[in-house]
Amino acid sequence: MASGAVTATGWEFHTGQLPEFVPWHRDGLIIGMLPEPLRADSEAQEMLLSDQLAVDEEIMVGASIGIAQLAPVGLVLMHRRFTSLMESRVAWAVGIRLRRQRIMAGELPRIVMAGSRPNPDVTPDGVTFSLHRVRLRDHEVVLPIDVWEIHFPALI
Repeated sequence: MASGAVTATGWEFHTGQLPEFVPWHRDGLIIGMLPEPLRADSEAQEMLLSDQLAVDEEIMVGASIGIAQLAPVGLVLMHRRFTSLMESRVAWAVGIRLRRQRIMAGELPRIVMAGSRPNPDVTPDGVTFSLHRVRLRDHEVVLPIDVWEIHFPALI
């Protein structure tokens, strides 16, 4: 059974700096290959390639884990049809930042994110979730946004 931990990062993102992708209006994965950061203080990791893959909810978590372990994949985003575009964009931005932190720490940056908590009923054994609470700023308005990271044991 999947568990969830809350991670208070204190991170803030600005709406104008979020990625511009538009996911399909169905369950699926957005897959990105990202370069390693050129400078330790750089947030400017451009998505080199992204693709969308339609995936049924029943296999979405397992499929995202398998794809995330492929060597050229830098980030996998699980987007469910009822998840808002803003939540998915924030999840992607959090994933990029987590990836950079892990590279700087010498860890493998295999990141799977979701804008809404995955269904625990269709989650493989050994998979856990952590909630990342961040702030989203749009001019003078700041909103709390919750996104999810999916943790999994290495398969490869």
